[in-house]
Amino acid sequence: MTFTGAQNDRAVELLAHPGVIRLVTEIDDHGPVPRHMISRTFPGLPLQRVRDGSALARRHGLVRAGQQAGQPVYRLTEHGAALADVYDSVARWARAHHYPTRHSDFTSRVRAALTLLTQDIVPACAAEPAQTLHRFLLVAGAARDAASRPSDPAS
Repeated sequence: MTFTGAQNDRAVELLAHPGVIRLVTEIDDHGPVPRHMISRTFPGLPLQRVRDGSALARRHGLVRAGQQAGQPVYRLTEHGAALADVYDSVARWARAHHYPTRHSDFTSRVRAALTLLTQDIVPACAAEPAQTLHRFLLVAGAARDAASRPSDPAS
């Protein structure tokens, strides 16, 4: 499976959304997030970005609603956990290369590195995060395609 430039751009636009980055990373680092606490979980991120990020993450199968101790929470799906690994990989690369700046925060590093990976010419030093992102997109795309196919009544 290969992606067109426009498909890559749309995927990176979704994956680089600050609300998606913060939600996926928060759940990966600290476990399920209570749905009623979501706006307080991300100080400094405007409420609309938090809402947009959680809606995007749910719509694209990165998080799902669940219950914990009788409370509604958001949990990572398998794809959300894989995306958290991508975020860690690209942030680690960006930190090691001081990209975009030496003092960038996690979200800025992830956004800048993902955007860099959509360029026609990716620096050789960015090959590892580019491959990690491409593997994620392939797995997520294959899973989405499999889920959208009608089931075979003969099986």
